[in-house]
Amino acid sequence: MANHPIFAPAFHGDVAKVKRLLEEDGALVDVRDAKNFTPLHVAASRGKHEVVQLLLDHGADVQGHADGDTWTPIVWAAYRGHFDAVKVLIENGADVSTTGGNPIHFAAQRKHKDVCRLLVEAGAVDELVDSQDADLLNLFRAAYSYDTATVKKILSQREELIGRTDRDGRGLLHEAATGGDTKTVRVLLEFGADVNQRDTAGQTPVDRAASHNQHAVTKLFQKHLPN
Repeated sequence: MANHPIFAPAFHGDVAKVKRLLEEDGALVDVRDAKNFTPLHVAASRGKHEVVQLLLDHGADVQGHADGDTWTPIVWAAYRGHFDAVKVLIENGADVSTTGGNPIHFAAQRKHKDVCRLLVEAGAVDELVDSQDADLLNLFRAAYSYDTATVKKILSQREELIGRTDRDGRGLLHEAATGGDTKTVRVLLEFGADVNQRDTAGQTPVDRAASHNQHAVTKLFQKHLPN
């Protein structure tokens, strides 16, 4: 079965054509293509933020999953580094937490720093840190935001936080490694972060760097591993 004609204009950002099609048949907002994507998934993955807003205005599901997939529209937008699309989705109530598909993980994986900062501001990191310690929360926020200066400032004042972890047992070094943030990795190592610290899945920061193809971080770690 061929895809509905709404998908091509959604893909290319043709706002006028998408609007006309939706005015003719509002149910098209939920139609799916051969990959089980809705028009919102397609527009978000292509960074067509004006079409994203239009579809949301017509009732598109901001939390909708592609059938058989856990990726929501904001995960697609974050993974592709589409700042404006991510911003529109956040403004319309997209879940930025792990229950919403963990978009910040996929943005960091590809070093989309501006998108990571936007997601941090929207609270993406807050639910990961099971603590009332404001310094610890801000430390994780900074690590996810590629904000090396703030990481260094907080650790200079409270060096004991270097070994603390999030609810998944991941430390600051795990996250900096995943995001390929060599500057922050260097600072964390200077403060004594453990390259062999294991999270609840048994992975070390070294494992995280390798599995996410962060080669520059892997080279840094090699200097801190026993021969």
